[in-house]
Amino acid sequence: MSDTMTSIQPGDVVSGLEPGELVEVQRVSPFGGKALVEGVGAQSRKLVRRPLSAAYLLNCLPSEAELERPDLPERARAEIEGWAYEQITEPQLSQVTTARKEECDLRRQYLNNAFTDLILELQEKLNDLQEASLVGEHNAEEREVLHSHIQDLKARKLERLRELDLMMNLNGNLPEVITQALVIPVPVATIEPGEGGGGGGFPMHRDDEVEQIAMDTVLRYERSRGWTPYDVHHDVEHYDIRSESPGGEKRYIEAKGRAQSGPVVLTGPEVDKLRQLGDRAWLYIVTLCRAERPRLHLIQDPIPKLHPEMLYRQVQYLVQEADWYAQAVEVAQ
Repeated sequence: MSDTMTSIQPGDVVSGLEPGELVEVQRVSPFGGKALVEGVGAQSRKLVRRPLSAAYLLNCLPSEAELERPDLPERARAEIEGWAYEQITEPQLSQVTTARKEECDLRRQYLNNAFTDLILELQEKLNDLQEASLVGEHNAEEREVLHSHIQDLKARKLERLRELDLMMNLNGNLPEVITQALVIPVPVATIEPGEGGGGGGFPMHRDDEVEQIAMDTVLRYERSRGWTPYDVHHDVEHYDIRSESPGGEKRYIEAKGRAQSGPVVLTGPEVDKLRQLGDRAWLYIVTLCRAERPRLHLIQDPIPKLHPEMLYRQVQYLVQEADWYAQAVEVAQ
């Protein structure tokens, strides 16, 4: 396991594993080229398991303060290994087997055609030599060389086909658990009085119902445009939706929802990803999520246009309502 993976230790409190939450790491184990991280959300108390690349763990930060550990039962090593095998190894093995079969089928077809054509060509030459020998031509040595060449090609063909059969012998092994960590949410963002164009301060805690309404609104809007949206917010991509047009154009969308209106919070990885994607990045903000008709606001390439304010150690950033509203285009629903 790389140094990046082992920089996250059991008991560390990190962000970026679960939207809007810090996660206290319980275990970290290698799995292929990734690390399997298991932890618990500090607010929701739900178990979080994520297969992550080593680079992704750079986004996880230890907590600055001592946090209360949730009362959770210990997970046996065998239970973790069994879960990882069932949830990760078996699906991955199935995908690899399917891809390998397609590759082997193509190779088998090519080998059969290539060897068969060459053998038939040489066999035809051998037949001509045999016919010539019947009328007195002395070509026994040439015929023997050609016959030996044909037999060698047949043997090579069988050997290459056997190699393809061996390529289909794929097996999955149980992962090895190296360490444990507990992952919990970042502190709740609180807006001070006078910020966001409102009155007193209020917490920016995650509301699953509002977030789901926002996601549904964005997915519905993309389909209404004739695009095909894919919900990828569980795939650790640091954006929520990938939408594709019939012509192949793509939008990478971060969706934010508010029950009424107000500022929105972006995580550090979300800010980095939106900046990296440039013109292909979109921030969709859905307001009045609990109203009969939520309102949808769109910002293309948002990071250069907005002024995110750091709330917590480059993990959370606040975008004021006046800031994003000035840059957004509202679309009809």
